[in-house]
Amino acid sequence: MKVAWLGRTAYPKAWLLMKSLHRAVVTGQAEEVILVTEHEPVVTVGKHGRLNNVLRWDIPVYVVERGGDATYHGPGQAVIYPILRLRWPLRRYIDALEDAVIKTLRRYGIEAVKNPSHRGVWVGWRKIASVGIAVENNVAYHGVAINVSLDVEEFMRINPCGLPPSTMISMKDLGVSADVKEVSIETSINLAHMLGIHADVVSKPPEAPPIAEELKPAQAPPSSLLQPSREINQI
Repeated sequence: MKVAWLGRTAYPKAWLLMKSLHRAVVTGQAEEVILVTEHEPVVTVGKHGRLNNVLRWDIPVYVVERGGDATYHGPGQAVIYPILRLRWPLRRYIDALEDAVIKTLRRYGIEAVKNPSHRGVWVGWRKIASVGIAVENNVAYHGVAINVSLDVEEFMRINPCGLPPSTMISMKDLGVSADVKEVSIETSINLAHMLGIHADVVSKPPEAPPIAEELKPAQAPPSSLLQPSREINQI
């Protein structure tokens, strides 16, 4: 399996590459891959999420295939998108995603844990990494986002995963200086090892036939519908 660092990307461009590679893995035209990146500022909402968890519509908002609710991506956040055939129970795969993050954070001196009530990775009552995946034709995609050096005030524009914005924390908030690329790649290698897959870091992703799909921004609901949801969702 390859691990490919994309640098900083606009979300629609990374999404299109992820979708193209997902289809190529499904059809046997490409090998499994983990895409690692950091995004330009964007909010994404899971397909069963609630747009009323977006509180400010000052940056692009996209509804995508993954589970979970609203989250923010931006510079200073490590985003890991494994595109893998599932040969494990889904719960074990999601556990491995979280465990890979926990192992990476431990090397930086951060003791993080799972939360039995909410998916993701936590430091005390604060959430440092969010998980949201999709599975189609037994191939998983989307993945996990780790707050490395971003300003968590960026989450004030949403109720992240249906939770209060103050829930979020970053490695920087904990006094740890780290490089987004290094955190992304280390977490990817940890995940591969936990799943028993050999991984090589490469300079560019595998080629895949393009798909005829386009990701269009969501439109803000009427103001009368923008009251925050009381339902707690998980990502």
